[in-house]
Amino acid sequence: MRFSTSTNIFSFDQGKPYAIPMDASIRVCARAGFKYVDANLCGITRPGHDVSVLCRDDWEEIIRGYKETASQLHVQIAQAHAWWCIKSPISGQGLPEGEFGEEMMRRSVLAAEILGVKWMVVHPLSVAEDGERSPERSFQYNLAYFRKWNEEFKKHHVGMAIENMVGVHGNEWGDVDFLIKLVDAIGDPNVGTCLDTGHANVSGHNAAECARKMGKRLHATHINDNYARGVDEHLAPFCGTVDWPALLTALEEIGYKDDFSYEIQNYTRMYPKELQPELIQFTYSLGRWLLSAYDCEG
Repeated sequence: MRFSTSTNIFSFDQGKPYAIPMDASIRVCARAGFKYVDANLCGITRPGHDVSVLCRDDWEEIIRGYKETASQLHVQIAQAHAWWCIKSPISGQGLPEGEFGEEMMRRSVLAAEILGVKWMVVHPLSVAEDGERSPERSFQYNLAYFRKWNEEFKKHHVGMAIENMVGVHGNEWGDVDFLIKLVDAIGDPNVGTCLDTGHANVSGHNAAECARKMGKRLHATHINDNYARGVDEHLAPFCGTVDWPALLTALEEIGYKDDFSYEIQNYTRMYPKELQPELIQFTYSLGRWLLSAYDCEG
């Protein structure tokens, strides 16, 4: 496994989101010891924020600059997180967030190609009828939506990893079996799953068993912890109730070789940006210990 962290570990300042550009995050993560990072592209697709460079006309030049920064620091960007629709559930008519959403997904794919990403995480969408979630319509909508986008992903040599979501308030995508059914229906080796350990935990599922179910479909992770109290807390390992020894054992059993990637922005977000590098250094030491203690490559 490659030990990695999302660039969103250094993107907040005293709780203010979208406050720190991605190249600054790459530098801080590299100084902490990380050799791999997950490019949090969804954090740079939100209009009205200076760091949202995918919304700018010169976005390709900026992304190439991020790639150059990573290369100079000997950091590889093997995983990424694509744009995602914040207006969910959707009606099932038309496109999520219309032409803007289509353009942000397109730019996410092209940015991932520039950065050298192997697997990019996407969110499944929920569909509602008259205010009520419709799992069957959600399934059919996502099947068509991701089949379409998979052709673009493949054209640009990027794998697609569909993420398990928080299974509260009736969200069917918290059900790992339902997610696996979607991936199997798409039926392309370029499409797999992303296991978010915190999403599984807060949904009442055992993260290790989710990993085993996903098996060879699993190509990306969002590693984080919470207390399973209905809140998606995104904390560092051991700050909640995820069973880490069981998870590491399961990942070894299924032969997982891709990124073991932190998504723990809430561990750092409330602190001033000047103090966060020390916390990030600790999370690097924590992850290295975790992987070595359970005889996993990292």
